[in-house]
Amino acid sequence: MKKGHKAAGVNKKIIFAGFLFMLPAFLVILITILIPLVWNLYLSFCEWKGGGSAVFIGLENYMKSFTTQGTREAIYHSIFIGIVSTLVSVVLGVAFALALFRIQNKLSSVARVIFYSPSMIPMTVLGLLFTFIFASSDKGLLNAILSAMGMESLKHAWLSDKGTVLWVIAIIQGWRSSGTIMMLSYTAMLNIPASLFESAELEGCGFVKKSRYIILPLIKQTIRLALSMTLVWAFKTYDLVWTMTQGGPANMSMTAPIMMIKTGFSYNQYGYAAAIGMICTVLIGICIIIGRSLLRGENYEY
Repeated sequence: MKKGHKAAGVNKKIIFAGFLFMLPAFLVILITILIPLVWNLYLSFCEWKGGGSAVFIGLENYMKSFTTQGTREAIYHSIFIGIVSTLVSVVLGVAFALALFRIQNKLSSVARVIFYSPSMIPMTVLGLLFTFIFASSDKGLLNAILSAMGMESLKHAWLSDKGTVLWVIAIIQGWRSSGTIMMLSYTAMLNIPASLFESAELEGCGFVKKSRYIILPLIKQTIRLALSMTLVWAFKTYDLVWTMTQGGPANMSMTAPIMMIKTGFSYNQYGYAAAIGMICTVLIGICIIIGRSLLRGENYEY
């Protein structure tokens, strides 16, 4: 009995110590995420101009969000950029990881730095760089290259055309995030037992078959995590869009984060801006659930 009491006492001490270690992280999450989220939810049902008391108006802000064309388009643009950039980053990241896993020599270290380097570039710097590359006039690097190659017919106003501006922003955002996806996927690949590849080689499988039947199924959980991360990053993209187009021209690249900031800080409609934020939060959650369900599969232990 005494041994049982001692064991229970030790377990309680371990649990208490665990709670103490978790307390700082919980406080940070509480102050930076949970409290602002609850306040934003409350504010979305109110009219508040930044001073005085908030007036409760029910679902009026949400109805305004769904009936105003500019707000609907901004939310759609965010969804488009989020989905396309996530697909680009996951496909590129996994492809880069497979290339590194295939090489696995001194050259892979150099390739790892090259593939990961876009993730280290600040978003504003990246936006300014690609603004120069995709400039509409002949001063734009891409149009200048096309002119030099005698392909003037392919020259385009990349950031001024509704048909291309969102694609350009989404692809740049996806390329920038691909380095992080690559590192996550490559690390997961290194944890796969070598015996599985040896067995596959005895069966005469090449790298393509090993990738399809061994590597990709075993790193699917990592890809699901990467999908959730990149969706959240892409939906809240502000600095890249603001640096490249500022939401223009004619609101053709206006996104929900830019709309929220303009609505709140330029027009003092903080309740309306909070409603837009809550709608985007729900849409992000729905997209993450759909994406993770599409990649669902069995869990493997090895």
